[in-house]
Amino acid sequence: MIGPIAAQRRQWLVLMPLAALATIVVAWTVAWYLAARQADSIITAWIEREARAGRIYTCGARQAGGFPFRIEIRCTDPAVELTATDPPLVLKAKELVGVAQIYEPTVIVAEIAGPLSIAESGQSAAWRADWRLAQASLRGIARIPQRLSVVLDDVRLEQTGAGAAEPWAAASHLEFHLKHDPEQERGQPVLDVAIQVGGATLPNGLPLSGKPLDGEVSAILRGISDFRPKPMPVRLKEWQAAGGRLQVSKLRLQQGDAVAVAAGEIGLSAAGRPDGAFDITISGFDRLVQDLLGGRPGGVRLGLIAGISLLGKPAEIDGKRAVAMALRLNDGAMSLGPIPLGKLAPLY
Repeated sequence: MIGPIAAQRRQWLVLMPLAALATIVVAWTVAWYLAARQADSIITAWIEREARAGRIYTCGARQAGGFPFRIEIRCTDPAVELTATDPPLVLKAKELVGVAQIYEPTVIVAEIAGPLSIAESGQSAAWRADWRLAQASLRGIARIPQRLSVVLDDVRLEQTGAGAAEPWAAASHLEFHLKHDPEQERGQPVLDVAIQVGGATLPNGLPLSGKPLDGEVSAILRGISDFRPKPMPVRLKEWQAAGGRLQVSKLRLQQGDAVAVAAGEIGLSAAGRPDGAFDITISGFDRLVQDLLGGRPGGVRLGLIAGISLLGKPAEIDGKRAVAMALRLNDGAMSLGPIPLGKLAPLY
């Protein structure tokens, strides 16, 4: 016969795991609810800040979910209106799903369903983009975003004027990464930029069109602290006044057997013309020059190829014979080594 004390002890042994489980469930529910509120307030504050900067985000319908392990926000018919551009633009997609983990609500990963239409405000779409996969991640959006990454697979851009879609450009893979450098905290606006593109095709008639192009760029952009939408001439003029520079640590382009790598920096002169210098190494340069100067007279192409061969320094890229030369831009006046290439017009 079991005594009253032993029976109570056995009941507690049965109830304690259930009570512990219930406590965990309640605590986890409260934690999820608080994290969801934090993520929602972060997104709301970000949308309000973007609206003040001339970027107005809207959803046809907005739903929250993801319990118990993540926070999910689903936006159907997302749109952004860029009111500060000239003319104002409207971008619309099919759906956007943003996900944040409960333990890190300030990091949001989003997947966007296309197609994406681009139109002037009040007008029909002039451009359309679509893709197999489009993902973006944003870290630290509570204050200044610390890092933005965008990845697209099988992306294509079409011009949709006159009611017919005309292919304009495409790429099998495209990545864009942007992050604030720690120097930003010391009052020096610095952005790290990295871009990768694979299997890109360009419109017919442009330089390097016709064959798939692979490329990558790593650079540091200095001098931009205001991210409000502005006309490009205004943006460039402000950048020049702030002493802005683009420092390219690595640029690589490959099309077939032709490969070009470069490093250097560029800014703008007081007149608004490109001003800087790059060290360029080219393998398969004869083919590359022909593609770049396809519309020029044959003598110009042959002269440039001969000049590069004679005046460039021998080098190698991936074990292949190459030529290294310096590209200089002095207030828009371009020269490749000692060979003048003409002068660029002001950008503003």
